[in-house]
Amino acid sequence: MTTALLLLAANARTAFGVLGDVRRERTERRPYIVEVDQPYAIGVQRLQQEIDHISALKTYVREYGYPDYSEIQEIRPEWPWRPYEVRLYYMRRNLEVDFGPVILSEAMPNFGVLKFRGDITPEKRHEIEVVLQAREAPPAPPVAVVPAVESAPPPAPPAEGGLTEALVARVEAAAERAAQAADRAAQDSEAAARAAERTINIVDKMEREGAARE
Repeated sequence: MTTALLLLAANARTAFGVLGDVRRERTERRPYIVEVDQPYAIGVQRLQQEIDHISALKTYVREYGYPDYSEIQEIRPEWPWRPYEVRLYYMRRNLEVDFGPVILSEAMPNFGVLKFRGDITPEKRHEIEVVLQAREAPPAPPVAVVPAVESAPPPAPPAEGGLTEALVARVEAAAERAAQAADRAAQDSEAAARAAERTINIVDKMEREGAARE
């Protein structure tokens, strides 16, 4: 029992601590409501849903057009208001308009009223401008990914006792055959020279003998 009570107390402290971290503030402009946590921006789709459910908001947007920026601000529940407001910001007109849905009756489920109208504060205007500029910024160009080029593998070293030895043997045999052919050519050339010399000697001898007979 004691352990269970201690766990319950610890959980309660944690819960109250978490709730205590949530912003709750009465602003100078709106002292009659308590804002809960920070407002959050909404897009066109969510805004259209709120337009369909808050009669005064539908009328205003029909007459003045869609805002440059819109957000939801949660507030402390106080009957007959629902616990949030829809806030529209028109930058050129420097105008903020806040709408709240009202719990009136089942016969009028989409009833709502304009709760506030005023200038946009400088701090809020700067905040909105930063958001709008970020929305209008062009997306970053995609980074071109260059595929890695695989380098050709180095040539494989010749196998020992294989192609290299056979190639060397063929080269050596070809060189041997070339040397033998050169030797034969040299021998043939010497034989031809000796034969020519003998022919010249014979011709000279015949000429000398013919001159002696005359």
